[in-house]
Amino acid sequence: MWDDERDGRREHEGLARALDESGATDGRIWNGRAWQEWDSWSETGSVTFPLRAGGPAALRAECQCAWYGPARPLDADPAVTAAAVKTDWEQHIATVTIAVPPRDVEEEMTDLLLRLYALAQERPLAALGALRDLEGKIEPQRVIAVGRARHHGESWQKVAAALGVARQSAWEKYQFAGTGADVDAAYKKAGPPTAGRSTRT
Repeated sequence: MWDDERDGRREHEGLARALDESGATDGRIWNGRAWQEWDSWSETGSVTFPLRAGGPAALRAECQCAWYGPARPLDADPAVTAAAVKTDWEQHIATVTIAVPPRDVEEEMTDLLLRLYALAQERPLAALGALRDLEGKIEPQRVIAVGRARHHGESWQKVAAALGVARQSAWEKYQFAGTGADVDAAYKKAGPPTAGRSTRT
């Protein structure tokens, strides 16, 4: 089985699934060295139905998230076909994780939210002040990210998907963010995070 090692996620494990001549799964996977019996992602690997007669005719990449790739006819050496379907899976991973934050960033965001939650219990006005400061810094960073994404050729559809809004909404709000002057202005306003106390007026 394959793991997405870039950020330690487990929800995108992959494998090379065996198919019979009809294109149906036959209860086996290629584990990199040999055929291995395998039922489904919901099981632990033990087959609950008989293996189909005859050897596998093809392989396809399959991901734990329910995605699967095209069937590829089995080479005389299964490892050759397995390498091809692994490439299919890696392309799938690159697509579905392009807008997923790295694990360490997610953990730090979770830690911040937990600290703000605790602060709200003990000092609610201080928590409100911290949230006000945070909200004021998020939008300039968002403008920077949209501008950089557009500069790198990402479509408005992909930008909108990453933002979690409709394409039209993303374009209407951030169409200006593709210009260098606006991104530079956002950089000056936001800048990298700095340590220490914020200055309030």
